[in-house]
Amino acid sequence: MELTFIFLIIPFFIYWCVNEKIGLQLSIVFVVSIWVVFLYWQFNSYLDKVIPFNFNLMWVLIAVIFFCYITLRVKLETILGKTSFRTKMIIIAAASFLMILYRPSLEYIMCAGFLLGFGVGYLLNKRFAGFTSRAVLQRKGIVKILTLFARFVLGIAVITLIILRIDSFILIIKESQNIELYCFLCSALMALWVTVAGPWLFIKLRLAESDNESS
Repeated sequence: MELTFIFLIIPFFIYWCVNEKIGLQLSIVFVVSIWVVFLYWQFNSYLDKVIPFNFNLMWVLIAVIFFCYITLRVKLETILGKTSFRTKMIIIAAASFLMILYRPSLEYIMCAGFLLGFGVGYLLNKRFAGFTSRAVLQRKGIVKILTLFARFVLGIAVITLIILRIDSFILIIKESQNIELYCFLCSALMALWVTVAGPWLFIKLRLAESDNESS
């Protein structure tokens, strides 16, 4: 959980303080990259017979994912922009399910939970909260910087608390047969905080404004 969190700090910052759409896309790319790394480790025993194990191959796989993102980003945005809210929800749920279709182990389930939470949270934000990272209530200069800094600190502080509570909770239920389900829900909860619950709180605390209110 902590390793995944470290990888995602930069996309979280971008989502809250720079551009929520790019932040979402980078978060998904990071989650998919982590999922691919888990797959790579899983197939390591087989790959050793074909390609010697080394971290260079792992980074090549991640680079390929980022290249696909950069190449296909605009086209995917256009296609998804023409689909309904319900269709987007179905696509997100299907993609999350595919992540655990091969093997529903803890690592894959956590990645699926993050993906589901990011996608659903972003759609709920756009439909109801209306948070946009660049809207800072007409604040400029140092006041704008401090506002953005407050968003990031508050967001990370809550995520840190969630992780600490999750770790304590996992120690209690680690022998449970439902630990995979609990970890899936915890990952989804963290992603929902990043994409919709946190932004909603930013709006309520006057650290951001809602497009829904200004329209």
